[in-house]
Amino acid sequence: MVNVFPQLKKVKTLQEILWLNEKFSPHSKLSNTDNEIEREAIDDSAARLQRFAPFIEKAFPETTSSKGIIESKLVEIAEMKSFLNNYYKVNIEGKLLLKCDNALPFSGSIKAHGGIYEVLKHAEKIVLEAGFLTIEDSYVCLTSKEARNLFSKYSIAVGSTGNLGLSIGIMNAKLGFQVTVHM
Repeated sequence: MVNVFPQLKKVKTLQEILWLNEKFSPHSKLSNTDNEIEREAIDDSAARLQRFAPFIEKAFPETTSSKGIIESKLVEIAEMKSFLNNYYKVNIEGKLLLKCDNALPFSGSIKAHGGIYEVLKHAEKIVLEAGFLTIEDSYVCLTSKEARNLFSKYSIAVGSTGNLGLSIGIMNAKLGFQVTVHM
């Protein structure tokens, strides 16, 4: 058998390794087609989060005011802008804003959006393939015992230094997945 990943041999023997992605290309080299695909992915993600909003609102009552949409505020930090201008002897134009992901409901952490989204995307794939619901149905049914039983047949593991694992663990547990978070 051919070793497809010769780098793994070094990893297994605890040798240092540098892996460079041969397919990497700077964002500036993207074509219009790539940008269209990117836009499609953004629209798809937004639609998925809208579909899950009724589930999130019911599963996490602290999201009631946002109707299950997980958003963090943008807050102007004028004093920080002034400090940076003085300290670095620069003139930052416009407003300096802080995205307050630390105040996100139920996870309160940076990186929470991405972790939660990936769990929801995986959960959606499972329920759609199982015929448990369609994308036209209300996802609030995912709070049911039947949905938890379906998800309990699946295990998800994540390796994290903290915040990402927290958000993935919370959402997995709420859906009913068996979850392991390695810190």
